[in-house]
Amino acid sequence: MSSLVEVTGRPSKLSRRVSANSQLWHDYSLYFEIFSHHAPLSISNRETLAELQQAPRRFKKGSVIKNHNLNNRYLLAIQDGWACSCRVTEEGKRQIIDLYLPGDIVGLRDYHAGGRFDEVIMLTDGLVIPMHKSQLDQVMQKDHSLVHAMLAATMHQCNIMADRLNNLISHDATTRLAYFVLELHARLNFSRSEMRDLTIPLSQQVIGDLLGMTNVHVCRCLSQLEAKGLLTRDKESRNIRLLDYPALLALAGFNTAYLHSCSRARQRAATASKSH
Repeated sequence: MSSLVEVTGRPSKLSRRVSANSQLWHDYSLYFEIFSHHAPLSISNRETLAELQQAPRRFKKGSVIKNHNLNNRYLLAIQDGWACSCRVTEEGKRQIIDLYLPGDIVGLRDYHAGGRFDEVIMLTDGLVIPMHKSQLDQVMQKDHSLVHAMLAATMHQCNIMADRLNNLISHDATTRLAYFVLELHARLNFSRSEMRDLTIPLSQQVIGDLLGMTNVHVCRCLSQLEAKGLLTRDKESRNIRLLDYPALLALAGFNTAYLHSCSRARQRAATASKSH
């Protein structure tokens, strides 16, 4: 269990998934940025969420940021960095359940969990913004628009997991990996779908654990996708460029419907915000 270091001043690196506008922490709400992707929210909602969120906290790679003893009464919005949720099997093996990217909120799916919480670990250095659940509960009792936004964000996460599970049980290893690359591309660039580059700061071991493959198999499948002319990669920077996006979509059977609906919700939110 690692100690937390509060960060003051401006965010040093804003995710591509959150607002590009540079604002001071005290009037900037990452939670508003995330929730408004899924449902229309007002300026008043933004001010409320900005008041509820706590000071950003920096974690090192490998830090546990949540488990049954740590931060189980908080939501944790990922400002920067990548994390994963894990469970330990009866054999003592740690199994990766899900990934959290910049702009994701840890703790939505187990918001009212009775006792068991997944362990969430930083896969890179990261910046996390906590919010106490009890304070958010009090606000949501009076403002149902925030309830709708949180439910929509939760369902969005569940849809991503359900689609990934379907990918794991329906496809061969190469197709599974192609789907995973497209999932990450979509989640990191859903408002800029024309982007064809992404950086995956994960080891092949982590990718293999998530997809039920060995790290050797991950390497082999990446080489096969390269040989087919679908993508190219820089092993040192871990940057991947999608060379034939339509062919990758066809191979993986990737469904971007939930991402398109998220973009439409964001447009509605922008319209609603202007009207207040």
